[in-house]
Amino acid sequence: MKSLPKPNQIRQALLEAYGETERLVREQERKRITTLSRSRTTQLEREGKHSKRRILGNNSVAWLLSDLLLFINQRNPGLEGFNDE
Repeated sequence: MKSLPKPNQIRQALLEAYGETERLVREQERKRITTLSRSRTTQLEREGKHSKRRILGNNSVAWLLSDLLLFINQRNPGLEGFNDE
């Protein structure tokens, strides 16, 4: 029986596949990565379908890069060879 990879292993594999390391991503880069508008992202966050933002300050938020890569990979199965059977 094949065991499922742990979430941290999946996140690390995604980061490695994109040649990245874990870091915080601000709004402009988040939009470029996900191609979603700010309002659509907020809506998906409320519905629990998008990774949660992290509050950095009064007017500052960011997302973990691995959370965004996992999000786009789940929305687009097979992307970059992930989720292939």
